[in-house]
Amino acid sequence: MASSVLKRIVQILEILCSIVLMAMMLLTFIDVVGRYILGAPVFGASEMISTMLALTIFLGLGLANARDRHIVVELFDQQVRTLAPRAYDVIVQGFSIFAMCLIVYVLAQQALEAAHTGSTTIVLEWPLVWITGTTAVLAALSVVSQVLGLIVGRADKEEPHMEDV
Repeated sequence: MASSVLKRIVQILEILCSIVLMAMMLLTFIDVVGRYILGAPVFGASEMISTMLALTIFLGLGLANARDRHIVVELFDQQVRTLAPRAYDVIVQGFSIFAMCLIVYVLAQQALEAAHTGSTTIVLEWPLVWITGTTAVLAALSVVSQVLGLIVGRADKEEPHMEDV
C-alpha cells in the first residue's frame, strides 16, 4: 500500500516538475526573442519565471527525498558509517526530516501572513498566499515522500547510491 502511494507521488511530481520546467523554458525563450528581436518583452516574465523556479525546486525536492538522492559531503561519512552503521541512517534521515519539517513550518507561516496581509507580487500582483501556500504543500509532500521512502525503501531501488558505488 505505502509503496504504491510513494510510486504515485513520484509519478505526479515528475509530471508536474516536467510541465513547470517546460513552461519556464518556453517563457524564457519567448521573453528573450520578444526582448531582443521584436523589442517587446513579456510583461512580468521575470516574476513568472521566479515563481516557476520555486515550484520546480520544491517539486524536485520531493523527488530527491523519495529517491534519497541528495548531495552527500563525505568529510566524516565513512568514519560515522564504520562506527555506527545503523545509527548513521537514523541520524542523517532524522536530521533531513527535521529540516524539511522546519521548512514546511516557515513556508506555512509565510503563507498565513500573506493571507492575513493580502500581500501580492510587485509587478503582476499575484496573491503571495497562493505561491507560498503551494510551496508549503509541496514541501509537506516532500516530507511525506521521504518518510514513505524510509518505510518502503527508495523509489528507485534498482539504482545504487553514488556513495555506495
